[in-house]
Amino acid sequence: MKKSHKPEFIYDPSKKELEAVPEATDKVAGTADEDFLFDLKNSEKKDMPKSHKTNDFSDLQKKPKPLWKKIMKWFGIIMLILGVIAAIAFTYIYLHASKISSNPFDLSSRLKGEGDGRVNILLLGIGDPGHAGETLSDTNMVVSIDTKSQPNKVTMISIPRDTRVYIPGHGYNKINEANALGGSKLAEQTVAQTLGIPIQYYITADFTGLKQAVDAVGGIDINVKDTLIDTEYPCENNEGKSCGLKILAGQQHMNGSTALKYARCRKGTCGDDFGRAARQQEVLQAIREKAISTQTLSNPSKVNNLINAASNNIKTDLSLKNIQRLIDITKGTGASDIINVVFSIKPNGFLVGDNSSSDLLPAGGNFDAIQKFIGNVFELAPIWKEDSSIIVLNGTTTVGLGGKFKNTLIGDGIPITIDSLGNAKTPTFTTSQIIDYTGGKDPNTANYLSKLLGVQVTQPTTPVKYPVTDFEVTLGSDYAAKISPKN
Repeated sequence: MKKSHKPEFIYDPSKKELEAVPEATDKVAGTADEDFLFDLKNSEKKDMPKSHKTNDFSDLQKKPKPLWKKIMKWFGIIMLILGVIAAIAFTYIYLHASKISSNPFDLSSRLKGEGDGRVNILLLGIGDPGHAGETLSDTNMVVSIDTKSQPNKVTMISIPRDTRVYIPGHGYNKINEANALGGSKLAEQTVAQTLGIPIQYYITADFTGLKQAVDAVGGIDINVKDTLIDTEYPCENNEGKSCGLKILAGQQHMNGSTALKYARCRKGTCGDDFGRAARQQEVLQAIREKAISTQTLSNPSKVNNLINAASNNIKTDLSLKNIQRLIDITKGTGASDIINVVFSIKPNGFLVGDNSSSDLLPAGGNFDAIQKFIGNVFELAPIWKEDSSIIVLNGTTTVGLGGKFKNTLIGDGIPITIDSLGNAKTPTFTTSQIIDYTGGKDPNTANYLSKLLGVQVTQPTTPVKYPVTDFEVTLGSDYAAKISPKN
């Protein structure tokens, strides 16, 4: 008969503790029959051989980890990975931003000038390092943003490089000398006093920057108005030689090299500095439209190429936050909200040539007219763009009424060409009259004249096939009464 195994402890309900079996306490530790001695008083458990599983309470004490602990563990790993990625991205942006901007981490929530309703940014285009006259700014353009309008209106104002201006500390010289003499800060100061507006920021770019920016966005589309031929255009790899260029009229998809030629050429049929300035504005608008398109922003490779192009060839005092703010406030600005202004020697171009040099001078002998125009450019530039002409007739007995009307236009800086002054067939007009011969093609000019005279614009009673002017204004006694207290 098998000998029964004695229990290792005896539980007595009448006692408040477990009593170890006497025999168990006498056993030598480590013998085959010994599992462990359990003493509730000391709450100690002595080592037990691993081979004995029947009385191993340690396994029963291991509970599965709660779900929240597992989630937190993986969350920590994910956050660590994201932190590493963020650190790499920050380092990448920092290195590039530091190359581009002199003030990369300004965290101002608003742009300078935004609270006053207008932000002005000077764009300077210079040659590549090693290029003849590389520090001369052959592109001097102000991008002016109306922050009070919705969507924000934008005017691009180009000053030809040969315009003679006063450069602080250096006297009178061509405006492109300002950057060469004192860098972007002196250029800012010179342009500000010439146009009569504050310049809050600047951007300087070289030829390679323009070319790389166009390639980075996959090229740009330009509707070339007339075929451009410049037999003297310099060779791409040797500026001392002429290779010439020919760009056909019509819709053209341009890579960086072609876009640069389109923006730079100024001889042959390219239309001298005035034509060049207008084409530069076209190229910049095309780059902007392509750069902010979903096609570009959703392509990391294109974005990276744009950053690289900028970091190597563009300098600015705009911070990363400033640039983001610029994108935000002009998000809804379309092509129709952007007006291009290029000063020239054409009527209402504000400039005239100098008989003894290649310099361009302000038409009135000073920059007063230009400053009046620029000061109210968001209203006047649309009128300037239409380039309308008018005939003014005096329909009253008040002598010199037409001359006073002309002086009002000049005094207000209104860019409308007055073809002639004369008298109406009869001096009995009680109400002024405006006849529009454009068929409604110059609405901004029509609206200005209507507000000025307080009458509606009318169409000719019979169609005129070849009108000699865009508008015919006949001044009535109502206009004479309106200005008499002032004159």
